Amino acid sequence: MKSTILSPICTLAALLAFTGAASAHIGYTNRNFGTFAGGEAPVTISNMTVGGNYGWADGTDADYGDSHRLRAYRFTLTYDATVSITATATTNNGLLLGDLLPAYSLYSGLAHLPPAAADHDGATVSVAWLSSLGGVTKEGAFVALGDWKIGSDEGTTFADLSSFTYRGHAADGTDANFGTTPGINGDGLADGTVTGSFFLPAGDYSLFVGGALYAGQGSGTANRGVNVTLSVVPEPSAAAVLLGAALLTAGRRKR
Repeated sequence: MKSTILSPICTLAALLAFTGAASAHIGYTNRNFGTFAGGEAPVTISNMTVGGNYGWADGTDADYGDSHRLRAYRFTLTYDATVSITATATTNNGLLLGDLLPAYSLYSGLAHLPPAAADHDGATVSVAWLSSLGGVTKEGAFVALGDWKIGSDEGTTFADLSSFTYRGHAADGTDANFGTTPGINGDGLADGTVTGSFFLPAGDYSLFVGGALYAGQGSGTANRGVNVTLSVVPEPSAAAVLLGAALLTAGRRKR
């Protein structure tokens, strides 16, 4: 009997196609918190969904995770600040709430933006990059606890990949749901909401939100609803600069 041995690249491409990875790509449509220049109120983006209840947790192991099981958000800071982010599971027009335990990872950097083609796990350059890393065959490009790269159908070399630099994460629950991978610090209570705070320098950021139920990988990809709130508090030095600028502007108006 003749046997056929697939290359790692072909194997990964076939796996991604089988899992339906081509159904969506990384984008920020309706998930842009905006640019923070000082004094803005908290921003909530409501009625978004994630595909399945496990997308974030799946990215904590050695074979990475499928980025299509998460939703990407973005924001820009024009000054150093502490950012607080809360993700809460919610019903969304009758979509399943069920067992969603939200989790997210925060990164410096953005995916390719329109009019460029969107990044996705199954792009040829993404598959080539993942194959070049060695080790076990990767399920996708998403890494929940570290840096990662991904590309689009327009990419031809690794220089064309989008890069995400890990800044931190927050996960709902305990290792009873998200597993025992080192480095995960859950909030200790699996109640459908999680909050984290991060000190960040000025720059562009991406937030990837998904489910923290590692064992949920066998339960399908039905959508779960989630609301995400972001608030920004300037550091004292930045706040002083912003206050000084405001006072100067007010003084000029009085003249």
